[in-house]
Amino acid sequence: MKKTKYFIFAAAAALFAACSSDDGLAPEKQQIAQTGQVPVVFDTYVNRTTRAGYHGDINAVGTLQTADVKGFGVFGYYTDNNDYDQFSIPNFMYNQQVTYESDTWTYSPVKYWPNEYGSTAISEDYDRVTFFAYAPYVEVTPATGKVNTSSTKTANPTETTGIVGMSSNTGSGDPMVKYVVSLAPATKVDLLWGVKAAGDWKITQTNTAQTGLTVGFPWINVQRPADATTSQKLLFDFKHALAKLNVQIDADVDKASGHDNEVATDNKIFVRSITFTGFATKGALNLNNTDAGAGVAKWMSFNCVNELEAGEEITIYDGRKDGKEGVSEASNEKVKGLNPVIIENGNWTAVNVANKGVSKTAVNLFEPTSSLATDELKLADPIYVIPTGEAVDVTIVYEVEAADANLPTVLADGATKGSKIKNTITKKAVIAKLENGKDYTLKIHLGMNSVKFDANVTKWDTPATETDVYLPSNTPSSAPVRR
Repeated sequence: MKKTKYFIFAAAAALFAACSSDDGLAPEKQQIAQTGQVPVVFDTYVNRTTRAGYHGDINAVGTLQTADVKGFGVFGYYTDNNDYDQFSIPNFMYNQQVTYESDTWTYSPVKYWPNEYGSTAISEDYDRVTFFAYAPYVEVTPATGKVNTSSTKTANPTETTGIVGMSSNTGSGDPMVKYVVSLAPATKVDLLWGVKAAGDWKITQTNTAQTGLTVGFPWINVQRPADATTSQKLLFDFKHALAKLNVQIDADVDKASGHDNEVATDNKIFVRSITFTGFATKGALNLNNTDAGAGVAKWMSFNCVNELEAGEEITIYDGRKDGKEGVSEASNEKVKGLNPVIIENGNWTAVNVANKGVSKTAVNLFEPTSSLATDELKLADPIYVIPTGEAVDVTIVYEVEAADANLPTVLADGATKGSKIKNTITKKAVIAKLENGKDYTLKIHLGMNSVKFDANVTKWDTPATETDVYLPSNTPSSAPVRR
């Protein structure tokens, strides 16, 4: 596992404070007085195609504009005449909600650009403001960064999955968004972060494009815009910070089984568990990404200080507890989330979809988002995971059960007799590595070869040579003896 510190010495301490609720930090700088002539204005662009946050995909600007998504959040750092660094604090905006109303992006209270610029000003400083953004917006308590679950500004809030918190308003350094993966498609959250979109940013001092601003990085050290009439907008290009993973499963039955490639009616295949390596289930998204061109999300460990740990093993179970296969337990301590279609959860002989088991028809591995009747064959129902750059390995544990009254073994329902064969299969590097912003589909085919019999009766073998046995003539025991 990677244990390397991301920053060293004082920088590490500053970054750690960003995710801490400790109030023993330096006081904030005074906010800029709202007496400037030009308000700060935002715009957005989503490049590609919860629960804190919005459940579902954010694949267009229109998604961010809907009331359910609640817009996006912005962190603003005023650094006077200095450049942004790891000791800066969000003293200009903290998790400022920006929503789409009346065909424009709005927020409140309005903030104005600092006015210290040029040779005619009292100060010749070129004030700088740095902006970071994320979506979907989630309201938190500023002093702690914890999600405000009672807020009406947050869509489907919870403190367990999705966006579960962020750095506090007194923490110095890059803003962090803390995230926990949901292994259920119904509660997945598509986390985005904003970077500067293409286009020049003309500044008041020279009426020319400001140098040092890079497409693909956040808006860092931005100076007052030149266009005071139309108010230049900070255009954010929002990118997907997670990898989308859709897993499907079916039974690849041999044709010679005589069942049209389907599992025989007196057999069932139940998935017991599946284990993944190659992605993380929790982490902190650093909104100050360091790779602009490739759009690589900057994920860190959940404590916001270390690098994202590699080698995590994620196992999803069928609902067992203490080895009781297929038994539904309210207090189950194992991670559940497998599609009810492919697990044993009732009467083995019942004819219903919940006890179907794995068949030749592919289904989604994860539990569907709505009713089983409508989602049984819903394949495109992915989860979002945190990519670590590792290869994805998969280990699946499944059992093949066959009803047979002549056998003593009791099957998973605790009543039916038959045979039960456990199989554990591992496949290495099924995906070379996961990358954020990409949609992956993994298809698992369980190869099933029926046990086949044939018969032949060996013919009698006649030796090639006959054997004659000559015996002496027999003499009756009562015959007189001749002398």
